[in-house]
Amino acid sequence: MIEIPEQYRIGRQGKQLNKQNFISPSLSASEKRRLRECLLKVVLTHQITGEDIPSRIDEHYRCEVIACINIELSDLKHKDFVAKLLQPLMKPFAVFHLHDAVGNHALSFAHKRLNKTDPSNIVIADAYCTAVFTRLDSRAALAFPSLVNRTSKRDLYLEAMTKAFLLDHPKLFIGAHKLLDAKLWYRGESIVVLYHQLTQLQSLKREKLLAKSNATKAKLNTQIKAAIDELKTNSH
Repeated sequence: MIEIPEQYRIGRQGKQLNKQNFISPSLSASEKRRLRECLLKVVLTHQITGEDIPSRIDEHYRCEVIACINIELSDLKHKDFVAKLLQPLMKPFAVFHLHDAVGNHALSFAHKRLNKTDPSNIVIADAYCTAVFTRLDSRAALAFPSLVNRTSKRDLYLEAMTKAFLLDHPKLFIGAHKLLDAKLWYRGESIVVLYHQLTQLQSLKREKLLAKSNATKAKLNTQIKAAIDELKTNSH
């Protein structure tokens, strides 16, 4: 998610956060050392609040805000490591804009639900960190004005996360790009289903690459074809 409206900006330059707060005591010594070395700056730049885009508060979610956080790293090779450690530390839905000093960028998303046994905590249902990109305009589909689902903050966030996955995998199947203009983006639960269909197809393709026997490959080919047919149905 990029190009967040000015109404959601935190001050002129955002609010710098204490890096130490993101170094959890539960981390191993090597993880703490790596995080201290690669994490240069953490700035809260925007908070999508208010009810212009409704909050979602029920037994599954307490999504009242989307936090947009700018994270400078020494090298973006650490992006997945940092996203995996930092996203669980934040209860709100958060978009991490990870970048380095030479113009490389990545975005991190995490779909968070309330913990069923302890609703004061969250669990991460799905998470995605994008590939590295150098031009923000290459991710125009993730610009706030381009996102169409205003049903709830959760749905807006999941639209951005799923489109980020699609932009990174345009050749996942023939016609994948057509999904970016599909009508399903107006339906929150359809977005959740789509994300899982896309990641399942990716897993099947990876499994096929590792398959040894022709029988296993044939079985996977059948599953891949069925998954693609279902996705193509969604694109209409």
